Amino acid sequence: MRRQRGSTMFELLTVLAVVAVFAAVAVPGASRVRASVAGSQGARRLALVLRTAQADAQTRSGSVRVVVDADGDYAVTAVDGAGVARGRLGAAVTSNYPGGVLEFTQWGWARLPGSPSPRAGRFTVSGGGHARDVVIQLSGCVRCL
Repeated sequence: MRRQRGSTMFELLTVLAVVAVFAAVAVPGASRVRASVAGSQGARRLALVLRTAQADAQTRSGSVRVVVDADGDYAVTAVDGAGVARGRLGAAVTSNYPGGVLEFTQWGWARLPGSPSPRAGRFTVSGGGHARDVVIQLSGCVRCL
């Protein structure tokens, strides 16, 4: 007697049910990881934007203003009005700079717009329940923590 090869409908449905259970468990976890990664990437991108603005201020020998809103949109402009950069971080941002606005001087120091003295501060980039800080030190050093 010849044996038939293949699988029954019952075996196929069992495999599909097991795959569905694994997918139901994995998908919510993957979305949390994705949101967390978005916060980390946003913090690294913000640090890069701030360092670039700082270098641009030193190159121009004039102030460069950075505005970061709560949604993570940012704009970098020279104080003389020339637009430099605009973009989106992809994560929520809070800051101890009022309105998320700071200027880099021609010496690379961060300050509040119109203020003569340097000011240290921080931006907190949140995503997926995790927060990363981007710190601007009084010396002008920008660090992503």
